[in-house]
Parts: sequence; structure tokens; C-alpha cells
Amino acid sequence: MKILCVLATCCLSLAAFSQKSDYLVKNNGDTIRGKIKLTDKIFYVSGATVAEIGADEVSTVKSGRYNGTVVHCKLELYTDNISDLEIDYIRRGSVDTVMVLEEIYSSPKINLYFGISDFRTQYYFYKTPNDDKPVQLVIRYFLQGGLANYTDDRARYGGERSRVNIVEDKGYVNQLRAIMGDCNKISDITWELLTYRNYSIKNVMKRYNKCR
Repeated sequence: MKILCVLATCCLSLAAFSQKSDYLVKNNGDTIRGKIKLTDKIFYVSGATVAEIGADEVSTVKSGRYNGTVVHCKLELYTDNISDLEIDYIRRGSVDTVMVLEEIYSSPKINLYFGISDFRTQYYFYKTPNDDKPVQLVIRYFLQGGLANYTDDRARYGGERSRVNIVEDKGYVNQLRAIMGDCNKISDITWELLTYRNYSIKNVMKRYNKCR
């Protein structure tokens, strides 16, 4: 019985400690601690009372679920789900939302951030000293090919001509190239091979930081 009481006390202590370690920092520098929940651009912080704080008033947040820089943005949406893609047509959706971004690369010239939407889609953002807040790196996907799908003559359009491929609309490459295009340490082949992955984007940023 005593053992059960000790275990229960430990669990309660751990829960209390976890709640106290969660906090957000407002733009004015105030720190508010408690269990944090984000709903409809409002942060709810549960402590002795529940505080409601607009996302635009918050600079950073740290909790079990959220950890990073708070950005209110018009998020350019994308999907790589083949069932949602159309041939030669790019869906251009967007949503007004709040992203909590983790800084995954930092340097004097450019920083890289990573965030996940409510639908578990991964996004990357960058920030230079000239930017007030992180800027989204945009990517979209569409289908290309499939000539056999335009006619019933599949015998004529067989093999390669019948295949459908997923194609990237690499807006993020144009964005970064506009910033780093004068850097002679970044070759054309590096730009060609750049992918929407943290290691690939970091590689370009590291090369850029070697340029004077």
C-alpha cells in the first residue's frame, strides 16, 4: 500500500513539473508558464487560471507539443498524394494559420526552420537579416505524361508514353537562388539536385555562408 502511495505521489510530481516546464514568451518579453494548447490562433495556457493569448502576441513557445518560433502566415499548401494530383495542373491552395517553427540551421546570413501543419504535412521556412519573420519555401506537385490516358488507343500509346510521373514545381529553388545566386560556391548542378529536404537545403545554405 505504501509503495502505491509513493508511486502515485511521484506521478503527480512529474506531471506538475512537466506543466511548469511548459511556457510561452510574449513579444513584450513576458513569460507565461502552464499547459499550452493552440486553437484558432489562440494560445490557451492552463495554470492556476486559464490565460488566452492571441498568436500575434507570442514570439516563442516550448511545450511537449510545440517548440519554436511562432509565425502567423498565409501558408501555401501542397500535397504529394498521387490521388489528389491532376495531369498538367497545379493546385494552388492556401490557408491563414499559425505555425510553430523549429530552427534547424542558424548562421549570420540565413536561418532554416521546419514546421508541421495540423495535417502532418512538412514545411520549410528561411529567414535572412532583411526579413522580419521566417518566409515559407514553396513547393507543389503535379502529374505529367500519360498520353495513353487521353485516348482509348492504348496499344498505340504504350510503354513510356503511357506512364504518369509526379513532378515538383520547385518554387523554393527560385526563392533561394534569388538570394544566393551570386555565390560562386554553389554550382548549377547543386541547384539542379536541390530537394525539399533539410539536409539538401542545409547543404546549399552552408555553401552560401562560405561566400563573402
